Amino acid sequence: MSENEIGGVMALFTVDEKLCARDGLCAEECPLGCITLDGNGLPGPHEKKAAYCIKCGHCMAVCPTGALRLECFEDPAEPMDAAARVSPKQAVQFLKGRRSVRTYRDEPLTRDELTGLLDLTEYAPSGHNARPVRWSVAATPDAVHSVASAVVEWMRGEVEAESEAAARLHLAGIVRLWDQGTDLICRHAPALAVPYAPLDGITPATDGVIAANYLELAAHGAGLGACWCGYVHIASLEDEAVRKSLAIPDGYRACGALLLGRPAHRYRAVPPRSGADVQWL
Repeated sequence: MSENEIGGVMALFTVDEKLCARDGLCAEECPLGCITLDGNGLPGPHEKKAAYCIKCGHCMAVCPTGALRLECFEDPAEPMDAAARVSPKQAVQFLKGRRSVRTYRDEPLTRDELTGLLDLTEYAPSGHNARPVRWSVAATPDAVHSVASAVVEWMRGEVEAESEAAARLHLAGIVRLWDQGTDLICRHAPALAVPYAPLDGITPATDGVIAANYLELAAHGAGLGACWCGYVHIASLEDEAVRKSLAIPDGYRACGALLLGRPAHRYRAVPPRSGADVQWL
């Protein structure tokens, strides 16, 4: 095992010289040029660029023999299961079959189910692989109701003030139905997940949206339903009480909100869509 030290400091990665195929793929794939090859094709950290590693793991992912491991990871790379790969036809069906689920069965999601889905969002792309997104999760119907209650109080204030938002978002009707026992804010969902990210950074808001989209697709793949919850997101950007109900710390903002649960109904067909509106350059 090569320790690959620079100036006596533990290296960026280790390489199993017996497994290394000396094909240079890791160096080719590194987005910041952190890997260099010696005269025999053995990879080592670049003396000047190694410090810029963003821990994306491309070098580990492309290695066909599993010879390389970044020191920042405790575990080796997980081999891809070729049998589990979806065909292009399956990918199209999966994406077309995703629905915004607004009606849920009266069954809770387990903490393990939610944790498994949220862990998958760590594989979502983010600017410079900063991965700044955190999550606030209401994992029970009571917790979801508590957040919705905070949102409806913000709505009441907007309605009373006759604000532009109250008219644009039809808040008076939402509040009226809430008082009658119908929740159009969180749709009586058993769980709610809110991604939040720092106000400053490379692309924190975009990273949050992408992570939420990963969660939505992960839920779909697990046979669960998800729906973007705009009312919670908008209220969190406008009202301190809503942010407090979501435990979003100062210096951070919500990047979206997703309702989660088991779909009450099974979707059996794909509705048509028009083609993409494209300006070819």
